[in-house]
Amino acid sequence: MGASISNRRSSRRPYASVLAGLSVAAIVLAACGGANNSTPSASSVPSTTTQAAGGGPATTAAPRFAHPHVFVIVMENLGYSAALATPADAALAHRYAYTTDYYATTHPSLPNYISLLAGSTLGITSDCVSCFVNAPNLPTELSSAGVSWAAYMEAMPGPCYLSPYAPSGLYAGKHDPFVYFDNIRSNPSLCNGIQPLSNLTPLLTGAAAAVPNFVWVTPNLCNDGHNCSPEAAGQWLTGMVSRITASAAWRDGGALYVTWDEGNGGDFSGLVGSAVSSSGGGGHVLTLVIEPHLASGTRFTQLLDHYSLLKTIEQNFHVGLLGASAAKSLATLP
Repeated sequence: MGASISNRRSSRRPYASVLAGLSVAAIVLAACGGANNSTPSASSVPSTTTQAAGGGPATTAAPRFAHPHVFVIVMENLGYSAALATPADAALAHRYAYTTDYYATTHPSLPNYISLLAGSTLGITSDCVSCFVNAPNLPTELSSAGVSWAAYMEAMPGPCYLSPYAPSGLYAGKHDPFVYFDNIRSNPSLCNGIQPLSNLTPLLTGAAAAVPNFVWVTPNLCNDGHNCSPEAAGQWLTGMVSRITASAAWRDGGALYVTWDEGNGGDFSGLVGSAVSSSGGGGHVLTLVIEPHLASGTRFTQLLDHYSLLKTIEQNFHVGLLGASAAKSLATLP
């Protein structure tokens, strides 16, 4: 990637080499029920252990993906400096790893969320409530490849909830990009992959195979920092990170990425091509990179943006690169 990375782990091969060496294989998509309150679960992953001919010692095959499970948490409205000035966020950054030059796509919220799934804002420029699109996106690509996924929304009343707001006032559809794609919302099986966050909690305490390969988490409007202070949001984030990193799915080579949808204030900086511009973007934001065996305090100093995160996930699961994520010059995360 040509990127400068300080304190890079030494016990593992560079991630680009790992990805290149993996074989492409499909994992059966989790079967989801109808519009009920069931939780989609990942199908069992066939054992990678094989018996040698003649009853010799068993050997272990290479894993299908560099990260069998990828978690993404999207927080709200906080610039890079403000995030590192928030004690809880700074503690997580220095305990795990973080980016120094990562940029959001635009303002306001919704186009950033859409760009994380589609590689484009798809022409959306506001927090509209009915601007649905029929476009290729990460969830449908994962489904086509047989990779299980689920999106967990805190304060969502039930699976496949399609109203823009919930009676509690804590769920907002503008922070749930999955429901904006017609090819998800009109397909009951796919739409049922959008679940209340409470359905993820029991999965994290069980076997790794019970957790979808790709997990998206949107906190409620207080816990994401939209309606409440960065300090309150940081406390929630610390607890959520602890639950994920305690899970078998994360411990077994998983990856957790935490990013903020956009910067605060008047920060319109963004990554334009291979350079940072002071206008046209969504601001300089912090992104946390949380993986087992990654040295504490590692800083990823290459230029990155929301399309970089999408590309990272696409390459990990061997699916096509959507929109701006296909740029050859675009760096990725480990």
